[in-house]
Amino acid sequence: MTDNFLQRFEEKVMNLLTELETLRKEASHLRQENAQLKADKSNYIKKLQALVSLFDSLNAPTEVNNVSELQIMQSQEEYATA
Repeated sequence: MTDNFLQRFEEKVMNLLTELETLRKEASHLRQENAQLKADKSNYIKKLQALVSLFDSLNAPTEVNNVSELQIMQSQEEYATA
């Protein structure tokens, strides 16, 4: 009876150790995946900021060109009426 009990106890301990090792590997994998996702997020934020900056730089000259074109058209109208 004691041998049977010890055998079952040993099996349960071995099963728990196997499960613990599996959980440790999974936790390690998840930590690596989390680090990769954080790096990806940082890269995407940098790319998005660069894209927004590019859009801002594209909008700025367009507004200046529109103002310049407006001034040219006003000058042409003033010249034509003079």
